[in-house]
Amino acid sequence: MRPLLRVVASLLSHPGMASAVGAIMVVYALLYLWLTGDIMGGGQGGWLALFPAWERVWETRGPFQFEPVGLFFLGKLVWTFSPINTLLALIVGLLVGLNLVAGWRLWRAPRACGLGGSGTGLLAAIPALLAGGACCAPLVLIWLGLPIAGAVASLAPVLIPLAVVLLLAGLWGMASRLDVARGGQLDDAEHSR
Repeated sequence: MRPLLRVVASLLSHPGMASAVGAIMVVYALLYLWLTGDIMGGGQGGWLALFPAWERVWETRGPFQFEPVGLFFLGKLVWTFSPINTLLALIVGLLVGLNLVAGWRLWRAPRACGLGGSGTGLLAAIPALLAGGACCAPLVLIWLGLPIAGAVASLAPVLIPLAVVLLLAGLWGMASRLDVARGGQLDDAEHSR
């Protein structure tokens, strides 16, 4: 657990890496909320926020999908705001961002990490993309109206927890490689760039 916490703290302490993690997290969360229908077009313009239904915060409309408690009208966009859906999207987005930045860091220092080639660290980020896409892939199929969407949609209840577990496992694996190779040298080299 300590290698994971040290590497996450190291990633987030560097302003450039923290910005990259934050940007990936926000983009992923917005894409997830768009695909789940929490954010959609159809607004009439202008800005308005309404929160009429806080008592519905824990009501579910499906597995890992919670009822909205408010509305944001943001120009041409309408966001049916559910704090739990937004929190889930941000958590998965944070894990995707941490995995991608840790994979980039492994790619930047493959010899220091005891890896053979420069592409190995990049390969370490592939599980992050696959696990992060596990949440959105069925939604994209449904959104596109493909016939396979019904079969894949039945898997949706297990995909979000599975994605979180895979992202944590991938981050754990990369963190232990980075922590073993770190020895104080990797952090100093990263911060001096």
